[in-house]
Amino acid sequence: MLNIIKMDFYRMLKSKSQYILWILLTVMLVFTTASMREEYKDPQASANNWETMQEGVEDTAENLGMYVTVPTEPGQKATLYDMFYANTQGKVEAIFIVVFAVLFATADIRSGYIKNIGGQCRRRSDLVISKAVILFFYTVLTFLLTLAVQAFCNAVFYGYLEIGPVSEFLGYIGTQLLLHYALALIVMGISILILNNIISMTLAIMLCMNMTVLLWGMVGRGLQSVFDRTVDVLSYTVTGSISILQLHGDPDLLIKAALVAIVYGTVFTVVSAIVFQRRDIR
Repeated sequence: MLNIIKMDFYRMLKSKSQYILWILLTVMLVFTTASMREEYKDPQASANNWETMQEGVEDTAENLGMYVTVPTEPGQKATLYDMFYANTQGKVEAIFIVVFAVLFATADIRSGYIKNIGGQCRRRSDLVISKAVILFFYTVLTFLLTLAVQAFCNAVFYGYLEIGPVSEFLGYIGTQLLLHYALALIVMGISILILNNIISMTLAIMLCMNMTVLLWGMVGRGLQSVFDRTVDVLSYTVTGSISILQLHGDPDLLIKAALVAIVYGTVFTVVSAIVFQRRDIR
């Protein structure tokens, strides 16, 4: 098992797509920080954004596409926490994580490599577990890169680097890390199950663009009509939790989101491993 993980880790390091995605992520972070600085300098835009946040962040989860806006209270300094929150809620990191998950999960499935190594493994499900481990490394590295680039952008565009409440920030980072890792595992599972890169990539991007919100909205309304009570379906999904976690929010919501991530990640990894174990290698 350890040897398989080492081989997959080496494959990740040699993957050109990984570095291309990180370069594109860096460019995206520079662009979003620059655009948020313009909003931050506009008192009216800043006040409107703050008012929207106070009304509730659930509405932002219903915005189709990538929606990034400055969350800083008018008159306060824009912190690293603020900017990281804005980009994370807009799923800037998520889009690059899911694209890599699709590429990495399917790169060797139809190749001679997977046929050779699959025949040598006592349990082919170990190959899926190994991919899951590598996706965790990639998610952590992507978050570290995001924090480093965001800190640099804050210093350049705002002229200062204010971190924000450290313990609260770390809790938010940890929870979002779990949610993004769970999202990567979901996408890996989809890729392994359907074995079609185009469809897998399309579904992965749709998840990040909130296209599934329409589906969850219909499910929520259906449950509401049956049980005669409001059912918050979004908070029980990974992409919904990524979007609706609040800046300076309730710690209980972080725990709930972490549990959602653990459940989804575990289920999709186990199902993927079982399917891969029983499926013939083609």
